Amino acid sequence: MKTANKTRQLTTAALCAALLCVVSPWSIVIGPISLTLAVFGVFFAGAMLASPGMAAAAVLVYMALGAVGLPVFSNNMGGAQVLVGVTAGFLWAYPVMAAILAAACRRWQGLLPRLGAVLLGQLVCYTLGTAWFMFVMKMGLLPSLTACVFPFILPDFLKGLAAVLLARGLRARLG
Repeated sequence: MKTANKTRQLTTAALCAALLCVVSPWSIVIGPISLTLAVFGVFFAGAMLASPGMAAAAVLVYMALGAVGLPVFSNNMGGAQVLVGVTAGFLWAYPVMAAILAAACRRWQGLLPRLGAVLLGQLVCYTLGTAWFMFVMKMGLLPSLTACVFPFILPDFLKGLAAVLLARGLRARLG
């Protein structure tokens, strides 16, 4: 990788981590899981960074900042306890979601394959997040899906669509 390209990727990754830190605390509490803009930030990182490793790294930087206590998680939470709390499964899925979309953006230019990657990322997030939620809360599958997945499918997909479209426009203008 050329030095200028590497510098650009690192700068973009840092900006994506910063964006996640800014938008993730904004949330609407609708039960044990909050509706947050973190999913938008994660998908935006994946769409902007066509390198799965860099996309995952940007999200991991955000998680590390939250782990040391910065209030960057939903509801202005921070601290390592969040990474083992009720929503930890969703948080740990975020780097994977970003990497999946980055891999799709690297391979395909079309919108449909990228939206397919958004759906796959959602599936990974919901699977890991719901499994962890069930473990921590000692709840069954259907009540957990009702709390953790069903209310979020459409909003999360729309956030993924917005992230893909915004990143596509920015990448075209930035060259």
